[in-house]
Amino acid sequence: MTEIHSDPKQIFTRLAQIGFVVRDIEKYAEFLTEVFGIGPFRIIDYPPANREDVIRYYHGKPADFTARLAFANVGEMELELIQPVSGENIWFDFLEAHGEGIHHIRFNVADIDQATDYLEERDVPVLQMGSGLRPGTFFKYFDTEEKAGFIIEALNQIPGTDGKAPAFKEGR
Repeated sequence: MTEIHSDPKQIFTRLAQIGFVVRDIEKYAEFLTEVFGIGPFRIIDYPPANREDVIRYYHGKPADFTARLAFANVGEMELELIQPVSGENIWFDFLEAHGEGIHHIRFNVADIDQATDYLEERDVPVLQMGSGLRPGTFFKYFDTEEKAGFIIEALNQIPGTDGKAPAFKEGR
């Protein structure tokens, strides 16, 4: 069993991403590029077509959701746009409850099980989780919206990577 640190600074050391849920990913990316110079955006489908090992869960049950994702670097931070496409998922839930907007911040963590244990001990359950874009990665969204005003995501960062979304060709 993983030792659970009582000091969150030992677990949540790398703030890596801000995520937005949007209805039209191309429109949003174009606006951010034209007005703020953010980009270029890498737009991909989730789950990637070339991955058969992807697992997904929504509220603890196996799920079959899909989305279009766009990533751009803003300094050391990664900006993610999420356009839900199909299936039950927290992104559709967010659109229904709030409309488009800031959905989550993501921490890259060394041990996702440790992060999960730490948060669950503090009554912060997992809402949605699944295989990451990079083989060997796994993400979890935690139910912090009422307590923090947004959702916290954790991704287990693979040693030797920068923890950002890998470069894929559009649609893959």
